[in-house]
Amino acid sequence: MWGRGAEGWGRRQQTLREKTALVAWWLVDAIDPKPGERVLELAAGPGETGFIAAQRLGLSGRLLSTDQVPQMVEIARQRAAELGLETVDFAVVDAQQMELEPESFDAVLCRWGYMLMTDPDEALRRTRRVLKKGGRLAMATWDRPDRNLWMSAPVIALVSQGAMPPPNPADPSPFAMADPADLERRLEAAGFSSVRTELVTFPQRYASIDAYWEETLDMSAPILGAIDGLEPDVVATLRASTQETLAQFIGEDGRIEVPANAVVAAAVA
Repeated sequence: MWGRGAEGWGRRQQTLREKTALVAWWLVDAIDPKPGERVLELAAGPGETGFIAAQRLGLSGRLLSTDQVPQMVEIARQRAAELGLETVDFAVVDAQQMELEPESFDAVLCRWGYMLMTDPDEALRRTRRVLKKGGRLAMATWDRPDRNLWMSAPVIALVSQGAMPPPNPADPSPFAMADPADLERRLEAAGFSSVRTELVTFPQRYASIDAYWEETLDMSAPILGAIDGLEPDVVATLRASTQETLAQFIGEDGRIEVPANAVVAAAVA
């Protein structure tokens, strides 16, 4: 599913960079990469968060940019070439089965990855294992669905129309790790200390409802998969329902600005 979705992420990686820059910079500042260090990025997608860190590592440092989806790794590889980054390595890695050398990294980044894993707790334990003593982790997940209507509005419409079953809170999803207190407990159980969490709020802007709909289908593989095969009139109803949910954020000129809320966390191994 995400292999298919990688195409849309590749097309819209500049938009993603611009919209989510606040979170990327928070994460990089949290690990504070130093020249000569070795940094691992998990679930890197197009790789931009790690690439920010790579520019602070100097010629003697290295970034290992990874994703579970080979197509995402290839997109990141191409982007690094465009940026002229020569201190970045790439690998297909599932954090839940990660077998990288223990205590081999100074820091780990993971932006919006653990929440989508079937066993995030095992992924966190394995992350702790690859970090040196005193190594740093910075990660991001999403706040509750009602605080991220730009993402949840289509799902609300799909469920209300019977086109998708109600999400199981226990399943992997963007909102599976939304509770900061629960996130802190998970990190501590995995062996991390000095855990801190914050809420980062930023706007999701779209030129129109058409632009919103097109970008959402391009970036969200689960939503696109749920809509595929539906009759055009059903899709039109879903879109209208989504627009109604977002109406409070639509200006007189048709532009949309919806608040996005990410939960970010930093911890020490």
